[in-house]
Amino acid sequence: MTATSLPDTRTRILDAALDLFSEHGFEGTTLQQIADRLGFTKAALYYHFRSKDDLLHALHEPAAADLDRLLDAHAQLPNTAARRQQFVADYLDFLLRHRRLIAYTFRDLATLAHPAVASGSRERRARIEAALAGDDVDFSGQVRIAMVFGGMHSVIARYPDCDDPALRDALIDAAGMLLRPRRSVHARPRSQGEGERVGPHTLERRRDAPA
Repeated sequence: MTATSLPDTRTRILDAALDLFSEHGFEGTTLQQIADRLGFTKAALYYHFRSKDDLLHALHEPAAADLDRLLDAHAQLPNTAARRQQFVADYLDFLLRHRRLIAYTFRDLATLAHPAVASGSRERRARIEAALAGDDVDFSGQVRIAMVFGGMHSVIARYPDCDDPALRDALIDAAGMLLRPRRSVHARPRSQGEGERVGPHTLERRRDAPA
């Protein structure tokens, strides 16, 4: 086995592992099944990965590094509505670059608590929500942000074979509607008498008013 063949072999192993994790779940997949899928001996698989935990970490590491780069880049930009809109598009592109992994993880949620995946995930989630939200978001806004965050993952998992551009456009439209700032009900000028509390004195004034 030459040094130049190592990346190709590693990629094949990771592809097979992700396929089997998607079919049977992380807990339901064995190293022997992965070796059999590749036509390897178990010893040959051990040469590259000593455990399923190592495989899971190797699958998630590139996506985590990619997300960190995205978050770091947006942290340097002004916190404006235009920047938040761009973040939605950039984050969606990130999800589509890793859609097989995202789809698998959404179906096998127990893996999110695995140390190979959980490290840094809470901090990244907080940074994503901050990038989507901006400052001083009320509870209603927080709910809409959570819906966008979870909804993007859910839709990508639901439509694994959908054409990327069509899926991207539909998700950006949906996210834009959910994240669009809501007009305050207090900002609309009231018409005369609108919102007036109706009570006995009000009715008396109305009866006494000239026709």
